[in-house]
Amino acid sequence: MGGPRLEVMKFGVYVFFPVGVMLYFGGPEFYDNYVKGIKFWPDINTTYKPPTTSDEVRSALEKMKSDREDRWRKALQEKKNNEQ
Repeated sequence: MGGPRLEVMKFGVYVFFPVGVMLYFGGPEFYDNYVKGIKFWPDINTTYKPPTTSDEVRSALEKMKSDREDRWRKALQEKKNNEQ
């Protein structure tokens, strides 16, 4: 079909293409230009910090309960206003 020259050419492409890709994308210049500037993790000051002590857990739970009750009261008030 293609002959031995084509097979040698295909073999060269199969071997040297991955090597060339690894050399290009694995090089330090590529890392410095394209990868190093990406900020994957958010800033530690802006992330959520879960409560760690029992007092903090209690206060967070009370806050969640009060927020839920406020939403419930607001929804009930809107429902009453819509019925009238």
